Amino acid sequence: MSSFAIGLILLALISGDALIISGENLAHIDTETGTVTPSVGTLHTYPNDLIIHDGFAFVVNSGVDAGTLQRFELGTWTLTELGIGSGWNCWASLPLTNGNLAVSAALNNSISIVNPTTMAIVSSIEGVGPNPEWMDTENNLLYTACGGWGTGQSVVVANINTGEAIDTLTAAVNCQSVICDGNGKLFTTCSGTYGSDEGSVVVIDLSTGDITAELIVGGFPAFSVAANGILYVSDPWGAGVYSIDMNTLQILHDSSNPFCTGGNGMAVDESGYLWVSDGMSGEVRVYNTTETLVHTYSVTSPAAIAVSGSWLGIEDGTVETGISISVSPNPAVNAITVSGATPGASVRVFDITGRVAASSVAGDNGTSTMDITNLTTGLYTVNSGTSNTRFAVTGR
Repeated sequence: MSSFAIGLILLALISGDALIISGENLAHIDTETGTVTPSVGTLHTYPNDLIIHDGFAFVVNSGVDAGTLQRFELGTWTLTELGIGSGWNCWASLPLTNGNLAVSAALNNSISIVNPTTMAIVSSIEGVGPNPEWMDTENNLLYTACGGWGTGQSVVVANINTGEAIDTLTAAVNCQSVICDGNGKLFTTCSGTYGSDEGSVVVIDLSTGDITAELIVGGFPAFSVAANGILYVSDPWGAGVYSIDMNTLQILHDSSNPFCTGGNGMAVDESGYLWVSDGMSGEVRVYNTTETLVHTYSVTSPAAIAVSGSWLGIEDGTVETGISISVSPNPAVNAITVSGATPGASVRVFDITGRVAASSVAGDNGTSTMDITNLTTGLYTVNSGTSNTRFAVTGR
């Protein structure tokens, strides 16, 4: 069992906001006080993407025509809405160099250009598909991942100034997000065929359009962010968050050895701290530039996250070391024993949908034996405190 050292953690926070899609609510964390507000606004059906830009939070709702794009003023939470298309299934938004926002329309194979001040559509980029999802920009070019929901492998390039699609790059099956590294490389996260466990990150040389590397991370990764020279890709319904050194192209964490669980949402603040939403455990975790967990917030069903400002942890004295739980046997058939938990702490088992499938309390020795005869064959996550681990239930 891990021990806890006695000490005092003093939190120094630069004023800012962390916003999280929490079901159909917009949750807020004040990074100055640490206060979590479960809802500062109500969202529409299938809120999918969230950004903070120029004093506003923008939410893209995939399941509605009216209120597709919601704009909340930070602090007052005044709401303005814009409808985009009819059944277009808009996916993500991105600030552009000309001050507008790009909003991808997955079922219309287009990008809507929105004036964020007037909340009006000013133009459209056509022929972006199949099924455009997340985007990134570099040198007045817009790169959009178009994975065709399992059937495509395209990255469509558009000229922001002319509003025209000008090229199509080839990545791998089901590319869903892209990150420009600022040095002429495009990192494209590709999920692979559904359920195939063949997720990869394809590196493309933007000067030639050629693939220079395909890094197999496994699982079914989708969203990606970059922090401190590391690419983090999320597989929230699989092992969690994977990572790659963007300079050496070394895979640091893959599906067999994830950086952490969760990844329903990720963001990087102004100090390079990584924020990760974990929908199964109901947590938003903050990691510093050395990838050390520095804080955990409780948020119901956290998904996409956006952060302005910074969270900085200044340590005074000895810091709590944290816990690390384990499960045996793994795979299991009828029962599991969870070890390494804090005595008296809650121990919960989540299925792949995030539902609590079993729960107990750790005994005085930090262990808990749980009956799993009612669980179906598959993968499960065990959570206690800030620690998570996975196990498999095999057929009986």
